[in-house]
Amino acid sequence: MQQTNTRRATASREKDNFRPDIEGLRGVAVLLVVFFHAGLLSNSPFQVPGGFIGVDLFFVVSGFLITGLLIRERERTGRVSFSKFYARRVRRILPAAAVVLLVTIPLSYALVTLIQRPDTMEDAATAALSFANIRFAITTDYFNPVSYSPFLHFWSLGVEEQFYFVWPALLFVAAWRRPRLGAGLALAAVVVVSFAASVYMTNSNPSWAFYMLPTRAWQLAAGGLLAVGAGSLARAPAAFRQVLGQLLVILGWLALAALFVDAFALNSDVPYPGIAALVPTVAGVLLIASGTQPHGPAVLLGLAPIRFIGKISYSLYLWHWPMLILGGLYLQGSMQPAVAPGALPVMLTPVQAYVLALFSIPVATVSWGLVEEPFRRGYIPLPRPSRTVMAGVAVMVMVALVGTSFSFSAQNALADLGGETAQVNPTDTPQPDVTPGNSATATPVTPAPSFATPEPGDTATPVPGMTPALTMPPAAPPATSFAVTNALRPTLANAPTDYEAPWGDHCLGWEATTVPPAWGKCVFGNPHGTYQVALIGDSHASALFPAVNAVAIAHGWKLVVYLKIDCSFVDIPISDINLKRTYTECETWNNNVIARLNAHPPNLAIVSMMREINNVNPSDGTISAQGNAMAREMEKIPSSTKVVMIQDIPDPWYFEVPTCLSQNLSDYRNCAYSRASGFGRSMGKREAIAAKAAGASLINLNDAICPGTGACPAVLNGMITFRDQHHLTATFSASLGPALDQKLVAVLNASSTPPPSPSSSPSG
Repeated sequence: MQQTNTRRATASREKDNFRPDIEGLRGVAVLLVVFFHAGLLSNSPFQVPGGFIGVDLFFVVSGFLITGLLIRERERTGRVSFSKFYARRVRRILPAAAVVLLVTIPLSYALVTLIQRPDTMEDAATAALSFANIRFAITTDYFNPVSYSPFLHFWSLGVEEQFYFVWPALLFVAAWRRPRLGAGLALAAVVVVSFAASVYMTNSNPSWAFYMLPTRAWQLAAGGLLAVGAGSLARAPAAFRQVLGQLLVILGWLALAALFVDAFALNSDVPYPGIAALVPTVAGVLLIASGTQPHGPAVLLGLAPIRFIGKISYSLYLWHWPMLILGGLYLQGSMQPAVAPGALPVMLTPVQAYVLALFSIPVATVSWGLVEEPFRRGYIPLPRPSRTVMAGVAVMVMVALVGTSFSFSAQNALADLGGETAQVNPTDTPQPDVTPGNSATATPVTPAPSFATPEPGDTATPVPGMTPALTMPPAAPPATSFAVTNALRPTLANAPTDYEAPWGDHCLGWEATTVPPAWGKCVFGNPHGTYQVALIGDSHASALFPAVNAVAIAHGWKLVVYLKIDCSFVDIPISDINLKRTYTECETWNNNVIARLNAHPPNLAIVSMMREINNVNPSDGTISAQGNAMAREMEKIPSSTKVVMIQDIPDPWYFEVPTCLSQNLSDYRNCAYSRASGFGRSMGKREAIAAKAAGASLINLNDAICPGTGACPAVLNGMITFRDQHHLTATFSASLGPALDQKLVAVLNASSTPPPSPSSSPSG
């Protein structure tokens, strides 16, 4: 009886504070998100490109409602019951989330590709534990993921749940004596600090800015400030409230208009959240503030259809994304991917996307009626608040364990692909047969090339007439099986993370990096060698590092790397697709690299970079302009240094090789990519212009990566060639060492002036 009375009292208070307009605003928010996702996954001509701002509205609404609930309880009872607060949150959030996770986990396991299963199941585990936002901040760009996780949308729940964990304690301290004043000051501080952090991080690390609570807290706090101010405003003179009400009506309609303009005007090219998030946040605050005015936007937000969508908005948000993703994966079996085998795992037509999106509404309605409402309203008896919280946490931990167990199962499945696991030696650099006309099929792993590693202190210096130090291995017999087994190197399980040494040694600069590592660090090859080689470029140059390093070790050269992701070695402004702005850090990095080269001139500089350059100025978009920009930058290298360019490689680009292989376990030849796709229309043209203008030599490794005249192989000589869409596996890159050695020796022998002698070369 006491529990029933308590439930009725709680329901009565909730009813007294119920706002139909806020329910309608939730409906608008979730529809924006659903239409955005449907368009995103189908490239539909009808899209809401900025529909992701619906999540911003949810943050504002949550901040308003949660803060108001806590403040009213503090004023009514003189305290805040943490156990009751968290019990309400558990009843509101966890049952529906747990059901969605338990349904989505096994379906995802069955539908995603083998190589994606471990990570997808780990996504599920972190979603259950409210850490999905942290995981995705590290692993995913929301606007440009290589593959979409069925659990990606749990990032916003992670942000809110972390806010729920922190905010009651902060309010308890800040509102100890004067609840509204203390809470207002605390919230104002959060708004200022968090917004500043959001702007800064959007400029330097957009993924962290998008996913993390510290850079999203200002939106929750903005709603909270409104809740604090609304109670104080009730005590203001009636005349003031009347004037303010009329003003809010105007501002509310303007906010609603701005919200829809923003939803259609924003796109993934705009840095977000940062300053751009002000529009939906301020609009959300104004729409809530004007919601009690009789002639404001509430007349639309209070319409029954919109309110109904708002009523089921939480369940709809939970269900729509996995239905789109898993529905797309299921339908893919009867669809031809738009670009190439193994392309983005979700390929939907616009009709399919919007049918799935609309079908998620009845599914959400059932979930709301059978799961969400019974727990939320207390129709299902639960123990006292503290035990309810413990039970909720225990359930989500068990869900996380389910996800983890599926992840282990997926890892075991990858480990049991069959075939003897190849043992890879760091100096094992087999080389593919490059006989003209060789087809794009694989051959068994060939013997490693032989070379004598110079002893420390050797002065192996290039002179005319020098010979290659790496021996090309003999061609292996034709392959008899094309199945993906663990005899491949690297194994399929290891291919996506088969990175070259500069990654692990912190010698590959990230977006924010502007200064190369201190001199003496990031030294490879023979650290005691007196002939110094510099490897300069972006992540494509870094992917060639194993081949360059094999040559350096074989000849006893000292290798110093100057590598930075997405940073073309060019003398023009470029943009960065992640930062979504001019990549000023790249220009600063290049200037600092030149300064370092002048301070420590190498004997040989090897330059390589991705052939696609994201120029800022339209006039720099031609092949000629970009080739000359490469040349101008290389001309800044000390004149005593011999400069060699390695032409960018042919790559799949439109699909991930490991993903495609996991879809074609019985015959990896299905993952070969066409020469037209791999080479493109301007292959090598920029580098040819640059080399000629700068007086540099040009090396082309195409025949070693895409031999013959047919399609380019995804597996060559028993090795998986790419770890993703356009970066070589470290294993395959090392196998290019003999080919690079032959071409590099030929270039050095052809030089009219012999390279510097050991006595005149820099020793570091």
